[in-house]
Amino acid sequence: MNSPILDICARTHGHPGQHQRLREYCDTCDDWDALLQQAEKEGLSPLLKKHLDESESSYPAGVRRSLNLLVKRHHKQAKVRLKVLQEALGLFKSIEVTPLLLKGAALCYLLYQDPSLRPMRDMDILLSEDDVDKAQELLRRSGFTQSQSPIPPDHHHLPSLMKTVDGVAVCIELHRGLYPNCPPYYPEVDFDRLLNSARKIQVGEMEAFTFNDEEMLHYLYQHALHAPLTYERFKLINMCDIISFTEQNSLTLDWKKIRNDFPLLYNALPLLGQVSPWNQEKVPGFILDNWLKNSALPRPFAGWPLRRRKDFKTNKLRIYTVLNQTFLPPIWWASVYYGFNSSLGYLKCVLWQHPKQVFWWGRLYRAMKN
Repeated sequence: MNSPILDICARTHGHPGQHQRLREYCDTCDDWDALLQQAEKEGLSPLLKKHLDESESSYPAGVRRSLNLLVKRHHKQAKVRLKVLQEALGLFKSIEVTPLLLKGAALCYLLYQDPSLRPMRDMDILLSEDDVDKAQELLRRSGFTQSQSPIPPDHHHLPSLMKTVDGVAVCIELHRGLYPNCPPYYPEVDFDRLLNSARKIQVGEMEAFTFNDEEMLHYLYQHALHAPLTYERFKLINMCDIISFTEQNSLTLDWKKIRNDFPLLYNALPLLGQVSPWNQEKVPGFILDNWLKNSALPRPFAGWPLRRRKDFKTNKLRIYTVLNQTFLPPIWWASVYYGFNSSLGYLKCVLWQHPKQVFWWGRLYRAMKN
């Protein structure tokens, strides 16, 4: 479980209610070292510093010094990422290839006041099937080093590309698709349709494109909260993307389209206020109408196949715990992941939808073993 301090800082902009709760949480925090380690793991160190200072919360001087050093490091990394991304965009332009920037690569210039507030492990870029291979080869010829880790030929992204500038290693992943081909199964991706409806953004001195707002919010949800069961738990920086993007664009988003075309996203949004409380002046009423009424903690899925098989080979109590976590997932996570909004929906989930996914992975692993 994350500290409530980190949960409540998963947003770009604070508000009075959030500030008040943050001050209260800080007054009772007894392990700041663990908090700093978790903040860095969650990609939240710069935002933690920002919110602590803006809320005038009390925290130890040693923590302040550590956060200042982390913020400086993230600022340097952001400057290098911008330099490398501009180089890649210039190379694509030279061969008349138009990419779409994904996730943090777009949001750090579109959503965040300062790109250094949005740490990222890599920069993801979507290209058409016709262009992705030649774009990969162009970057390789231009000084990027391709990872040797094996990737299936039909994988949705190509091997990662690395470049080190001023001592900072930057990773780029070129995508031919958005999602893996496995449960929970994803909508078809039409690159031309996404490009035709894309919005233009400024990346330093370069112009680039990313998804329109409705498609962006849908993709952020799919990537952060609707990933395959084998993927790592959600990270708070990804939650920050969704919460902050929703609040920033709530007056211009086409909510009718989102309700009709992206129902899982539509049903999940109200529950994200249990991570970091919504600014009630910034979001429409339905987002504040949380069917769980804040009675369920925002806990991620922690069962198999995310857990290792060896967890089933120890004592009976541990086996029982893993089985319980696998087939009775947290109600908050199940609601967000499967998109239901009632107790009956949860019952259907644990009796049918969720076991069906678990057994799919079981059959896959059994086939691989044989």
